[in-house]
Amino acid sequence: MNVAKRMQSLRDQFPECTLMAFADLEAGMVLSVSADTSRMQEEISSLCSTAKAVLDHQANGPIEALISNGSDAGVFEAVLIEPEEVGVFLKSTIKQSDAFCCVCTGRISLQRFLPAVRAALDALEMPK
Repeated sequence: MNVAKRMQSLRDQFPECTLMAFADLEAGMVLSVSADTSRMQEEISSLCSTAKAVLDHQANGPIEALISNGSDAGVFEAVLIEPEEVGVFLKSTIKQSDAFCCVCTGRISLQRFLPAVRAALDALEMPK
């Protein structure tokens, strides 16, 4: 199953996920998007920038202090909860430049969603 089909399948399974993007963090660009409505390119690009900041230790201030804890260990998952939505960012443990960036409603079940997104990302990275 290709990236676009995996993202659509996840969004079908989790309708609270209103936007899902597959990003190359090294290049700093979104490669594929699945969304419930048309989105502005700036919003999609902003998702990639946020993913890069929280997953590649490029955040500043309180976010950097929170995610680093003085450790050099990698960050492979981040959840940002805002008043109107929840941002979910997962970086591949296999090809660390690849990531899923998701925007969800507050009704998303993170207990179910995070493992499903991780499994989909890992499946993309497994050798055929």
